[in-house]
Amino acid sequence: MLRPGATVDSWCGKCKLLLAHTIEAMVGDRPARVHCNTCKAQHAYKAHGPGESPRQKIAREAGGTVAPRAVKARASRYQVLLKGKDMALAKVYSSKESYAPGDVLDHASFGVGVAIAVKDSTKVEVLFEAGPKVLIHGR
Repeated sequence: MLRPGATVDSWCGKCKLLLAHTIEAMVGDRPARVHCNTCKAQHAYKAHGPGESPRQKIAREAGGTVAPRAVKARASRYQVLLKGKDMALAKVYSSKESYAPGDVLDHASFGVGVAIAVKDSTKVEVLFEAGPKVLIHGR
């Protein structure tokens, strides 16, 4: 039975391990505040470590393993914008040229990108695979 003063396993951020902790406060039937019996750090109750799902915690406690869930591949915005575009027609980026949304650019440092917005007469936002960049244009 969980109650203040009882011991429960919790993730300790200071020790970076799942260790025995003493319950200090409860919210309903769940521990809310605990302190580590190893390093004496006081913190919120964490049932599992970072990056570990409750499903993995249950399997670990049962001594089993968890089969990975099927991950549905989702096209990134970059891939969606480039779909159907002819890469051979990509314009080599130059600050002297002017660009419009939808134009495909080939930048020397960032690679192939798609113009997504004209910020003002001298700036264009281009989405590259690594993320968006604001470039100068029309000078």
